[in-house]
Amino acid sequence: MIILSGKAGGIIILRRFIKVISPLLLLPSLAMAAYPDAVQVLVDEGLKVEASFDAPGGLKGFVGRRNGHSISLYLMPDGEHVVIGKMVDGFGQDLSAEHLRNWLPKPDLTGAWQELADSAWVSEGPSDAKRIVYVFSDPNCGYCVVFREKAQPFLERGIELRHIMVGIIQPSSLAKAASVLGAEDPVKKLEFHDSQFPRDWLESEENVPQDLRRLVQSNNQLMESLFVAATPSVFYKDRDGAIRKIVGLPDDSALSEAVFRDPE
Repeated sequence: MIILSGKAGGIIILRRFIKVISPLLLLPSLAMAAYPDAVQVLVDEGLKVEASFDAPGGLKGFVGRRNGHSISLYLMPDGEHVVIGKMVDGFGQDLSAEHLRNWLPKPDLTGAWQELADSAWVSEGPSDAKRIVYVFSDPNCGYCVVFREKAQPFLERGIELRHIMVGIIQPSSLAKAASVLGAEDPVKKLEFHDSQFPRDWLESEENVPQDLRRLVQSNNQLMESLFVAATPSVFYKDRDGAIRKIVGLPDDSALSEAVFRDPE
């Protein structure tokens, strides 16, 4: 047994200690990579993986969201390749839709109502309404025009509709949305764009004032954070006060029985 003391001994022990721990210094990057490389690449690009599971065919399944879209992906048995998209069985059944239903958690909308209230919106209906409905609306969205038309009779019953203006569909969308938010009479400006649809309004977004640009971009980001990727997307409260959402144009029964039901 050799015992070293003093400075020399300390240096030798330190060197041996460094040799032992130096391989461990490489581990954090490996340990922090929560997914195989083929999946991690997508995570680095913005995919939020929310669940993994054993999929048919010996594959490893993952479900998550990116830019408001729900996504299913499947890791091949070699662990090095990923297939993104729909999985079907021999009967033509959409297994991916089932995987999304079973494994993808519902978004937590607990704080969404205040976020919606704090966004940049245009109001139709009574300002003292007992019931409020929010809708993300793009001026280049034909279904948004239809939704607004269908909403008008309900507003006369004491319901306020707040249009959260976004610009996501066409290059002119941002400029159109900004023009509504910045107009002296926003509802009249919204009506103008509705009357012009589907003709393109050749207004460059380069001419949009920075304050209005930021408002529209903030609305775009809010829409993405609430995991909605299409317009119109409607948010309302059910009879128990829970926040509900419908992505896309609601059918007539949903409009009358849920979204625009009579104020209580």
